[in-house]
Amino acid sequence: MVYKSIFAGLVFPAAAVLIVWGFFTGSLDFYGMSSLLFIDILAALFYRDRKNMKREFVVFLRRTKFGKKFLIKTGERFPRFWKALGTVGVAVGFVASLAVVAMLVFQLFLLVSGAIKIGAGFLVPTISQEASVGPGYFAVPFWYWIISIALLVVVHEGLHGIIAASEKGRIKSLGWGALLVIPLAFVDLDEKQLEKKKPMQQLRVFAAGSFANFMLAGVSVLVLSYGFSGIYMPVGVGYNALIKDYPAEQVNLTGVIVGINNYTVLDSGDLRVALDSIGANKTITVYTVVYEKGEIRENKTFSLRTAERPDNESGGFIGISQIFDARDLKAGLKPYAGAINFTIGLLGFLFLINFFVGLVNLLPVKPLDGGRMWEILFQKAVPSHAKTAANIFGYFALVVLILNFAIPFVFV
Repeated sequence: MVYKSIFAGLVFPAAAVLIVWGFFTGSLDFYGMSSLLFIDILAALFYRDRKNMKREFVVFLRRTKFGKKFLIKTGERFPRFWKALGTVGVAVGFVASLAVVAMLVFQLFLLVSGAIKIGAGFLVPTISQEASVGPGYFAVPFWYWIISIALLVVVHEGLHGIIAASEKGRIKSLGWGALLVIPLAFVDLDEKQLEKKKPMQQLRVFAAGSFANFMLAGVSVLVLSYGFSGIYMPVGVGYNALIKDYPAEQVNLTGVIVGINNYTVLDSGDLRVALDSIGANKTITVYTVVYEKGEIRENKTFSLRTAERPDNESGGFIGISQIFDARDLKAGLKPYAGAINFTIGLLGFLFLINFFVGLVNLLPVKPLDGGRMWEILFQKAVPSHAKTAANIFGYFALVVLILNFAIPFVFV
């Protein structure tokens, strides 16, 4: 009983104190307080249901039969479709498994050579609205993190169960739980029965989870690409760098370029037309706008003299690089800017988290799904050396992963 209530016993009062302290001192904004409030509610629900919770090491789980019939009926209703989907998932899974190992090896080379400073890291939440990256961690704003992780585990475990049901595998139970504030969901399959299935049947089940995450990542990209394409309008030209000893750097040009002389600049095409028409060695007035949190903070004016283009083509040059078209919400959508920006951010993190967690799950390391898949493949390909081959591949991948974590700390 002590273990079952320790989560709520510690987290509930700690989060409550932080919320009150943040409210009265102003040290926490609404985002931070809402994140802590969610943790508090989670702890309270956990404590209320503590009699049905089971502790397994540092994880607390709640087993249930709810949803079991849905998974079984779904898997049994269209078995041919699910088997075909599962087969595609197996092919994608092996390719992705090799790709993530190759990616880690390449990243390790870059770390050792000093080309990059940050390697692999744990995905952790932060109550800040800004994401951050450091040695050994990738911090994601709490609400993006919690929603993405919740959807990740639901689709991951859900497709595991559906594919297992399509292969006549037994689902013993479903459940949910928590590792601190990390939400968990699971489908408890009959492992002994699964081991007796044909290799391809087992592979479909093991590959299903990561394949579901890849599909969710793909849906996120499609929604981002097509669902939000028509809500923005061009407002000017931005840039990421000023070229040394050129006019823009000499006047310390700042802000999004919206006009040059009598030319209105809404995108890079307008900028090119204006400079080509004006030419080199001409004094011009550049109009810029400085944005802050999506709102215009300041209008600026700069006077400078155009230079000749480095490529010797005709037209003027002011010395900016890495240019991009700056865009803003259409006027009618401005009142919904907060919700739109949150949704876009969520879809972005939904893609990143599902894609990379799906890849990590396919590492050839047991007990990850990737490790179990490679063990089955080696048993089929080299039965007399299957265990040795699986261990060598798995230990190699594990060592490379650990070095990706460790090297950034060594050179800090």
